[in-house]
Amino acid sequence: MTIRKANPADMGRVQQIVEEIWAIGSDFSLEEKYGSIGDEAWDRWLVPKVMSRLWDEIDHLYVTEVDGEIGGFVSFMISSARRVGTIHYNGVAKDFRGKGIGTQQVQFAVGKFREAGMEVAAVGTGLNEGHAAARAVYEKAGFEPLIDYRMYSMKLD
Repeated sequence: MTIRKANPADMGRVQQIVEEIWAIGSDFSLEEKYGSIGDEAWDRWLVPKVMSRLWDEIDHLYVTEVDGEIGGFVSFMISSARRVGTIHYNGVAKDFRGKGIGTQQVQFAVGKFREAGMEVAAVGTGLNEGHAAARAVYEKAGFEPLIDYRMYSMKLD
């Protein structure tokens, strides 16, 4: 397993992973509850949003290769002013799960935070069942819950 800085040639594979695994967030949940919104499926909205942010953060985007194939990625930001490192995305392709990739990616990001002199590491995740594995990875790495977050929705007629 090798974690390395991502480059533009990796972004197609990163997008494949995003499309494969992100049916756990609010965009998906809205569609589950209300059906198609805006005449487009949930991933039509989510994938470009995630990929845009990953392109913006490509300097802090790393991919994990297993036997030459990208099996996961992690992105983060470092705020030297606040001295806080924040993991934004930590994704592992379904075929690569159970190999410790998510855990290694979190440990890698935390190591980068330490190297940069950060005082605190932070990450956010959903409280739904789809995010249970992510919560387990973060708690195993030493993260502690800080606040609970709830998204509300209402059908407009």
